[in-house]
Amino acid sequence: MNTPNKAKSQDFMLDTVAIKLKYPAFRITEPNFFTPALIIKEDIQPFNFHYGRHRFIKYQQNPTLQDKQKGIYKPHLTAYQRFEENKPIYKLHIEFSIPKLLFLNSIQELGEEDFGKTVRFLNQQLVLMGIETSEENLRHAIVVKAHFAKNIPLPYPLTAQDAISGLYKADLGKRKDINIRHYGNEGQSLYFYASSVNIIFYDKLKDIATTKARALDKDKLKQEKELLKRMDSKTQQEILRFEVRFNKQQSLNAFLSKVLGEKITGITFEKIFNKELCQRALLKNWEGIINTPVSQLALKLERPPEEIFDAMIKALNPDQKKKAHSLNKILINFGLSMLISHYGARKIRNKIEKNWSNKSWMRLSKKIKESASILKDMPTLNIISDIQSALEKFEKYDL
Repeated sequence: MNTPNKAKSQDFMLDTVAIKLKYPAFRITEPNFFTPALIIKEDIQPFNFHYGRHRFIKYQQNPTLQDKQKGIYKPHLTAYQRFEENKPIYKLHIEFSIPKLLFLNSIQELGEEDFGKTVRFLNQQLVLMGIETSEENLRHAIVVKAHFAKNIPLPYPLTAQDAISGLYKADLGKRKDINIRHYGNEGQSLYFYASSVNIIFYDKLKDIATTKARALDKDKLKQEKELLKRMDSKTQQEILRFEVRFNKQQSLNAFLSKVLGEKITGITFEKIFNKELCQRALLKNWEGIINTPVSQLALKLERPPEEIFDAMIKALNPDQKKKAHSLNKILINFGLSMLISHYGARKIRNKIEKNWSNKSWMRLSKKIKESASILKDMPTLNIISDIQSALEKFEKYDL
């Protein structure tokens, strides 16, 4: 008798996280594993410490070269000493990739059933790094950084580079926090940098194969490259990786407050390890890209100019009145939609702002919105529906 696969509805991807513990929720057993040595003293005065008048000290412990050569994965540890009311306060930040901790690769996706194993493995690794704590403390540790991610297998013959070159045409509109968009690694990655969140699309398999200096993931394991070698190159399916990275606790809390509809001042590791929450984080940021009118134009499949022109005429001059005003309006909408679709939103915006002013682009926003509405039924790039479908189904990518 076949057993239903109940895990299918519970699959998701949470990649890198950083959680924090406050002393005495942890104990240091090997002070010299840190640089400088982490010796916790509860009775020191802020101006009588052997580091002079420094009220703030940072201690670090990272995986060694020997660990990496042996294929051993360990978290990155950063401890902080501060003073509150003239008493020393120690906090430990533990940053790690959950898939690497569990599977020794960053491709395999997770299920909610993996949480207990994650906490157990993490606790074991911390012991080896000179840290004693409990699984209960780790479960309820506050998350200060979170990278939500999804692997999107691409149907042949679509490649990750094809997908990224199409997405490059998109824009995030006039949101003030978006300041840089970067198209790097010879078209293998696309970044939307922001002050609160970074949105990244990249070729996951190529990133594993490339050198550390050029890779997005600097913390590579030898097992990942061995995994690629074992995969049959003739049948290897390309993977587009979509990541939404919150690298500051304040930004993460603000985003989660909007998504969950309640004030979040700190989410625990246990609560963020949740399929629905990860899915909503990715979908919300994805919709922020594709739902702007300028992106809706930029992400259309290229159509014959005559077809676009006829659609403009039908929408903007339905009564076929031969007036110059209607002709000018049609030509403006036609020109904008063709330029944005062909060259991308950012390139056309930059040209207009460079040759005229920022206000010139803003004045065109109404026309762009109108054009997007007229062409709403015309098909978008195939990759848009592929990503949308993958995010809505949220099924595990299984090696």
